[in-house]
Amino acid sequence: MNWWPWASSEVNPIHGSVRWRVTLNATMSSFPETNSRCLRVLMVHNRYLVKGGEDTSFEAEVELLRQGGHEVECYVRSNEEISQRGRFRTAIDTFSSSQSRREVGSILRANRFDVMHVQNFFPLISTSIYRAARDCGVAVVQHLRNYRSLCAGGLLMRNGQNCELCLGETVGWGAIRHRCYRGSAMGSAVVVGMNAWHRIQRTFVNGTDRFLVPSELVGRKFKEGGFPADRIVVKPDVVPDLSAHRAGDKVPRAIFVGRLSAEKGVRSLVEAWVREQLETPLAILGSGPLEGELRSRAARNPAISFLGQLSLKEACQAMAESELLLLPTECHETFGRTVLEAYAGATPVISSRGTAPGDLVVEGETGYLVNPGDITGLAACVRRFFSLSREERHQMGRVAHAHYLTHFGREHNLELLTGVYRDAIEANAGRHARGKQHSTKQ
Repeated sequence: MNWWPWASSEVNPIHGSVRWRVTLNATMSSFPETNSRCLRVLMVHNRYLVKGGEDTSFEAEVELLRQGGHEVECYVRSNEEISQRGRFRTAIDTFSSSQSRREVGSILRANRFDVMHVQNFFPLISTSIYRAARDCGVAVVQHLRNYRSLCAGGLLMRNGQNCELCLGETVGWGAIRHRCYRGSAMGSAVVVGMNAWHRIQRTFVNGTDRFLVPSELVGRKFKEGGFPADRIVVKPDVVPDLSAHRAGDKVPRAIFVGRLSAEKGVRSLVEAWVREQLETPLAILGSGPLEGELRSRAARNPAISFLGQLSLKEACQAMAESELLLLPTECHETFGRTVLEAYAGATPVISSRGTAPGDLVVEGETGYLVNPGDITGLAACVRRFFSLSREERHQMGRVAHAHYLTHFGREHNLELLTGVYRDAIEANAGRHARGKQHSTKQ
């Protein structure tokens, strides 16, 4: 059984890792950054086999910084290396990778970086690179895009339900018992051991200057898990503006975009259409383990159609052409990227209360909220939206787009990101100054 995560190999490995400078097409538009001083950033990322949201967000932030006039160099490793390295070596690297520490240290010593931004370090890169940054006097910003450092499964879920059994525990024995990491007791033990080691060694407290989280919900969970609250900063993911499709192009339909699995609430969504006999066209975009079950159940209502798995560009286009996005998630999702992609295309959203996607919805202005798993309530919200006039529905879409530009646009996102970098640089400088004073006194 393969119990390690897999990653994309869109870059050619050089001795197991990749260094590359990001270049942009010269015709790309740029925008001024609020603070004119150029920052030099080393971006670190461990890629997944199947390209997902974390890989997309990593690439988007690199592009964002470059467009803002900052210098970015990237250290990237791919989990394709795992098949050559073997399980035992990979398990060791999960705790501490001498290769990554050595290579990152070499990059940092050869250049004068202001900050090292770590996107994903699991499993090949490891937190050993924190020490390399400290040795070179470089500030460290750690992005927390999943719950891996709190939960072996990375999702705070078990058997399709929210689970916080190991949250705040030094040793997550429950994760080993329930085989939470890819169904493997051995794999779960390695991840649990890694998390316990970091908690005992205070790795994140001693090794980082700031943490970036994509939503308030994620920030709350990491605070509950013992991460230093004063270093956690919320910064939404970067989502491009998709406003090319305006009201005249909208199709009077609802659309779901996402993995067809229980935690996404798609079973409740289909049940709402079938049980309440909704006549509004519903397009379901995506694939997943529940696809067969959902297609069978959806056959009872001809208003439901399945579009299959589309590319990100095609999915965003489909959302921008739809009048309403439905995202009735029933889990601790880390962010509502799909919500912002809908807003960017001037499409309102119905989502679940108390979730990261739901936190992005302004009730009655950019969409509506429903309690997770409330089938009747979901149907009522859909009816409420489509009872509005066409102009009223499109006006809600325009409000959603304006909300996106104001709070989640690229300029605002760049300002947030560079602000966090500068805070981290200041904190790092203060740490080094205190260290020198302590050495002098001794």
